[in-house]
Amino acid sequence: MNRPFRLSICISLYFVFCGWAIPDVGMVVGTNKYTAEVAKFATQPIPPTGGVLLVGSSIFRKWTNVVSDLAPLPVTNRAFGGSQTSHQLMFFDQVVPPCHPGLVVWYCGSNDIKGKKDAASILQRTEEWISRVKQMDSATGILLVSVIRAPQKHRDGQIDVVDSVNRGYEEITRTKKGVFYVDVNPALQNPAGDSKAELYVEDGLHFNVEGYHQMATILKPAIEKYWEKKPIR
Repeated sequence: MNRPFRLSICISLYFVFCGWAIPDVGMVVGTNKYTAEVAKFATQPIPPTGGVLLVGSSIFRKWTNVVSDLAPLPVTNRAFGGSQTSHQLMFFDQVVPPCHPGLVVWYCGSNDIKGKKDAASILQRTEEWISRVKQMDSATGILLVSVIRAPQKHRDGQIDVVDSVNRGYEEITRTKKGVFYVDVNPALQNPAGDSKAELYVEDGLHFNVEGYHQMATILKPAIEKYWEKKPIR
């Protein structure tokens, strides 16, 4: 067998085996480590139309007492994992439309910051997510919750980015109808702006029970203010 012929066979075999080894990209787009967790939402009862939907990352996901803490508001929690803003966009159709909410309460961005994403990109994806909600139903309200100035953010030198995102959230509400902002940090820190460490678990990022109670002292009145009390169907 001459050398050029052997070379052509080797090249052909290379592409054949690579074709077997590399999965079809179209088959994996939209899947990641959160896919199974999000898929479970479809097995849960569909909430009444017009209620309050919590979306976002683990600050909401770990809020096991959310129904009692925010009672009697009709709250449904669809937060998942350590999600970032990109994941909220990726799984939008599975999370928001099936619940037909009257108000969506958003807590996301903290994990983006932890992953060293800049404020501008976080705000851009947040605005894209807002547009998706408004395209679904322009009457649906959106409440953006401030990123928490947790001890972990102080420790990792990320407070400036946190503050930039929060200023950006507040600015968004000035230009978009039906979009509101609430800063929960005053309940979670002292007047000097230092985090109250006693409200957090060991990681300095997530709340203990008292931390959630303190956040609810600001968040619940804000939800009551911005949730339009339409008849529940």
